[in-house]
Amino acid sequence: MLTGKLLPDAESEFFELLVIFFPIIYDVKYLMKNCKNLKVGFEEVAEQLEIERIGPQHQAGSNSLMTGLAFFKMKVLFFEDSIDEGKYSEHVYGLGHSAFPADEFVYENNPVNVVEKKSR
Repeated sequence: MLTGKLLPDAESEFFELLVIFFPIIYDVKYLMKNCKNLKVGFEEVAEQLEIERIGPQHQAGSNSLMTGLAFFKMKVLFFEDSIDEGKYSEHVYGLGHSAFPADEFVYENNPVNVVEKKSR
């Protein structure tokens, strides 16, 4: 939308565009995976952080508000109100060097307790 072109095929090209338009980004799911004792699903995390949904679930405005509230609450509770930009910025959960490979690990209620996923 910002370039008038389709998204690039290569992930590296996507990240090049991402940092041009958004030089500092924080992916809430990536941050969640780095917070001890947080549950896995976003709804469970919101409940754990005592964030109350305003509006219907799966509506863009409601989800955006919850995501923003979760970010600021995690920032205070888990990052002492200062997120290390060098460590956490420009990471997108599931993409690039910041990926938590879904086929390698599964979290059980607490991201600290990593359990190897069993073969299918």
